[in-house]
Amino acid sequence: CTHQPRTRPAPAPTEPAADEPAASPSPSSPPSPPMTTPRERGLKEAEQIVAQLLELKVEGNAYYSSKDYLKAIAVYSRGVALLPDLDDDDEESLAKLTPELVQQGAVILCNRSAAFMGEKKAVAALADAQLACDYDMTNWKAHWRAGLAFMQLEPRLERSEKAIASFEATLLCTSLPAAERDTVCRALEAAQYRLREGVDSLDTPDCCIS
Repeated sequence: CTHQPRTRPAPAPTEPAADEPAASPSPSSPPSPPMTTPRERGLKEAEQIVAQLLELKVEGNAYYSSKDYLKAIAVYSRGVALLPDLDDDDEESLAKLTPELVQQGAVILCNRSAAFMGEKKAVAALADAQLACDYDMTNWKAHWRAGLAFMQLEPRLERSEKAIASFEATLLCTSLPAAERDTVCRALEAAQYRLREGVDSLDTPDCCIS
């Protein structure tokens, strides 16, 4: 008999796969807010600080004008607490030091310096005046107040020398009004006389405020 080769059985037909439901589109999420840079954050904060400094200056000046120096100091101190540290060198801190902020920072420090002098606290007045110079070297009142504070301290050779330097720096400031030059010159002459004679001859002029 003839040998018939075995045939492989055909595979059983498979059931067609059920249609999978189409993925529903995800709801569109709102766009993320743009990321702000340290510089942008610093500039924005500087704006807010300047606005507060201007308000506090007006409030403090009202107390100063009525010779309520302690309340004036308290108000000005709230403004000083807002000022950025000049020693911080990160990008955000440096961005805060806008021209308007350094200008108003020096003003609030000068005004508190004047209030401290009204309370006969020459050391505190000097510290504020010197910091005001660091903020804005063009502010004539910063140098002027430093000179007055040195003269309000107990007379010493180095203090008289520093008072002279401060009054000379005041005269070099282009922001010094012409009407104030004579007052500064008289203070400079008094400091020079004290240095020569070793006596305190300065009758401290009234401090004007910004």
